[in-house]
Amino acid sequence: MYRGGVRRFVVALAVLAACRHEPGPPKVQRLPKPDGSPALRGGGSAKSPRNANYRIEARLDAARHTIAGSETLTWTNTGASAVDKLPFHLYLNAFKNESSLFMRSSRGEMRGATASDTGWGWIQVDSLQIAGTEYAPKLVFPNLPDETVAEVPLAQPVAPGQTIEIAIKFDEQLPEVFARTGYKGEFHMVGQWFPKIGVRTGPPGAEQWECQPFHANSEFFADFGTYDVTLTVPSTETVAATGVLVAAADAGGLRTLTYHADDVHDFAWMADPYMKMMSGQAKVEDGTVEVRVYARPEQREFARRHLEAAIGAIEKFSSYFLPYPWATMTVIDPPVDAAAGAGGMEYPTLVTTEGDSVFARPGIRIPEYVTVHEVGHNWFQGMLASDEPEEAWLDEGVNEWADAHVMADLYGPHASLIDWGGWQADVASVRTWEGEAIGDPSTLPSPIATAAYAFVDNENYGISTYTLTMDALTTLEKVVGTTKFMAAMKAYARAFAFKHPTGRDLYATLEQQLGQDLGWFFGPVFQKVGGIHLALRTATCWQTHKPRGVFGAGSAHKTVSETDAPDTGAYTCEIVVTSTGVVHVPVEVELRFADGSAQRLTWDDKGDSTWQRFVVERSSKLTEVRLDPEHKILLDSPVLHAQRISGDGSASLRAAARASWWTQSLMELVGP
Repeated sequence: MYRGGVRRFVVALAVLAACRHEPGPPKVQRLPKPDGSPALRGGGSAKSPRNANYRIEARLDAARHTIAGSETLTWTNTGASAVDKLPFHLYLNAFKNESSLFMRSSRGEMRGATASDTGWGWIQVDSLQIAGTEYAPKLVFPNLPDETVAEVPLAQPVAPGQTIEIAIKFDEQLPEVFARTGYKGEFHMVGQWFPKIGVRTGPPGAEQWECQPFHANSEFFADFGTYDVTLTVPSTETVAATGVLVAAADAGGLRTLTYHADDVHDFAWMADPYMKMMSGQAKVEDGTVEVRVYARPEQREFARRHLEAAIGAIEKFSSYFLPYPWATMTVIDPPVDAAAGAGGMEYPTLVTTEGDSVFARPGIRIPEYVTVHEVGHNWFQGMLASDEPEEAWLDEGVNEWADAHVMADLYGPHASLIDWGGWQADVASVRTWEGEAIGDPSTLPSPIATAAYAFVDNENYGISTYTLTMDALTTLEKVVGTTKFMAAMKAYARAFAFKHPTGRDLYATLEQQLGQDLGWFFGPVFQKVGGIHLALRTATCWQTHKPRGVFGAGSAHKTVSETDAPDTGAYTCEIVVTSTGVVHVPVEVELRFADGSAQRLTWDDKGDSTWQRFVVERSSKLTEVRLDPEHKILLDSPVLHAQRISGDGSASLRAAARASWWTQSLMELVGP
């Protein structure tokens, strides 16, 4: 999911810029043709355990915004211990009332959108049968008053390796779109909409259910499987969905569409009477991917930009990590008045984007960045299905780091996000600006590896999960070298695709691939609070001369004066650098001298000391000191010391550094 200060700014601009387009009454849409291709490119064999397989039938009442559905879940216990209950996510109950955990934790506001006080949503399980036995009356809600998780106690445990079928009938009311799912006018974005079983995690024989209630900060975690989904909608609707279309038929003003998806852990769809589709192809190492963008006619020019970004993202992510395995990628560009609630969200083979505004001129690439970010989630979460409620950073933050690479490769390294009217900025600098605008990241009270639902507030969650994780990985990348780091991340992606990797898996892979113990980095960065506090404490110089004073004793007693030991014209300079946070990384120090020369020093700081003294002798006086001159260390508030040296004044050094950094950043952004 895309988020951040830039997003709130874009949402505000979009609302100001939006004008209501009146498209006229809906018309019957042309019956779409089946895709005629397998869900996996080339029809390859199973890539995942496929232990949670769904057959779903659903009918949309577009006027009432309701769905009547039934599903058959075929579930296999892949653990080494028996199961005596089955927990199900009922995500739509997050929008049922103000007592849900989601509404309490969001206070009805999220990502620039506000919940409607009339457009509530809910899901009701009417029947749940296993082997002919009705379990619906036995449903238990363990987190009341929240009803986003329901548990079914079983009469007979499910043994290890055993497969069972669960038949469920459900009815639901979609909410007015607020957080990822719902309706706005005639537009319907349907996500988190069917009863979905939890995931068994933990060591063999000691597995536990992971099925958290729906919190405003947490997203989704599910097992892989196959999905066969039949959707019945009015024939006036254009529909896009996860997977490939395998059948389509009209009857009595209704349209029935059947989709199939392999090796995915979710299914989402969109219905709208005014959407139009444009398409293109992404080329990957072993074939092509059909890329589609759905948008209303008034957003057609933005749809072209989203299509270009999606194609580029698929090609770059495929080359960095592993090829995109599915036949299609669908990008939904919601109507502007629905974008705050429905835009910027990821599902397997289908994502929603946003950023369309008269202010988003070509070169202001917020729309492209959102598309790149959401498409990227088909790697970091779509294939690498980490536990988002527990380790959100492993999805969102790792994806952010990869997004910055994609944007730089597609649009240029120094102006990947903004290149318009003399203004230039890349992804990292804008994300850093967001963090600085909110406050010093080192003051955040929760570490990066905090569970999503356990952060002190949404701002802490956002900065830590997205920005600081990106900064941490970028810092490590620059310390060890980009080529080696990218190769290590590719190894991680290929080793854990279609599994449920944890942070420990990422740490272990990077250590193995990089050939070094990285405990000095991972522990402090991800598990502790305090961040990096890097500073220039003092920088002083004095002229060099032979020692003066009284030397020897008795008849050998001799006084050496200034006349006897005049200044040589050279200088001795002492520089003291401090690192007082919990995170310690190697630091480069650049010294600049009055004669125009420069010298690089390195403090291999890995936590052995909180300060380092450098003493150098030069023929010219020291005029400037720059810490981290190549901006490798992104975890601290930006530090750039570039001032004329005169005495001590550590406080003024720090203040001057910040003023210098902000001045330079502003000049880079607005141009000459």
